[in-house]
Amino acid sequence: MNLKNGRVLGSDFVFRQKDLCFEDGKIIGNQTDGEVFDASGMYVIPGFIDTHIHGAAGFRFSDENPDIDAITMYEASQGVTAIAATTASSDISSLIKQLSAIKKAAETGTNGARIEGIHAEGPFLNKKYKGAMTEQNIIVPDEETCEMLLEAAGGYLKIITVAPETEKVSEAIKFFVSRGVVVSVGHTNATYDEAQAAVELGASQSTHTFNAMRALAHREPGVVGVALTNEAVKCEVICDFVHLHPAVVKLIYNAKGAGLINIISDTGHAAGAGLTEFMVDGVMRYVKDGVVRLADGTIAGSAISLLGGVKNLYSLGIPLEEISRMASLNPARTLGIENRTGSLEVGKEADIVVLDKNLDVVMTIVKGKVVYKR
Repeated sequence: MNLKNGRVLGSDFVFRQKDLCFEDGKIIGNQTDGEVFDASGMYVIPGFIDTHIHGAAGFRFSDENPDIDAITMYEASQGVTAIAATTASSDISSLIKQLSAIKKAAETGTNGARIEGIHAEGPFLNKKYKGAMTEQNIIVPDEETCEMLLEAAGGYLKIITVAPETEKVSEAIKFFVSRGVVVSVGHTNATYDEAQAAVELGASQSTHTFNAMRALAHREPGVVGVALTNEAVKCEVICDFVHLHPAVVKLIYNAKGAGLINIISDTGHAAGAGLTEFMVDGVMRYVKDGVVRLADGTIAGSAISLLGGVKNLYSLGIPLEEISRMASLNPARTLGIENRTGSLEVGKEADIVVLDKNLDVVMTIVKGKVVYKR
């Protein structure tokens, strides 16, 4: 296929008006004999990668029998070409089943966005900052449980969120880092020193920065202080402008730069589903103005896709080139797949999103296959 005359974001993250051609699922340097799409006046950029997504389109990966294709097809409509399916702190037997089901779906293949990994958000968290997690499912780690999680995920466990100050989690950090899993610090009451110690053990990411963690204070900067100032830490950022005030999003961007931020959605059932309320683990959740809350007002995820976050960042005056790093290349690096995807380069997989001048999705392409077209 040949995308003609688009504003193509090159591997140097500079836009140039040119053609982008791909064949057999890979980007190539020369025009093919295949279909031609006129992308004049449109942006041609790497497909988005969401490394923190619990679900969409009325389904959640923790459901008994989720329609995973419905989730991935919705994600494709939002310009997302790959995801890390995200679990929460479910009962351990249920969590094992979820990991196994996601692994099977990833191996079988999905319509729409593909599953490139799993993000286990818990269960080794701090109950004080549980957010919408079910408290009784938050547990103390041991090596047997950690091994069970790895085995059930079958190599797809790429990220795990932990609270480093809680019992035996230091050992768990070392365990997962030694197995090549990215350890992200979240749902935590860690002090600055405790968070810094976790980084020294190998933790390298902050889960939905500022949310579900000890607040930043001028005499005890806590985990946020480490996230914002330590260059070894990448920050997850929910850009729905509800989880974080726009000024705080800009603060993180100014502190970290485009190279150390992963834009995430943290969506669940409500994204793309038009729901006003739904149940998770026996607890009702309510949707209003693009955010999901419990009855007591606790935020329980977003209903706004990664594309919505991209548009919000653009409204702050952040260049699309920089936003693309945060939505594509950085997440690819987190998942260890940057040699295959995350930027538009000859030889890489043709994971592409075409946006119009309003940043609405015109076409999403996964491994050279058009999976969504407006």
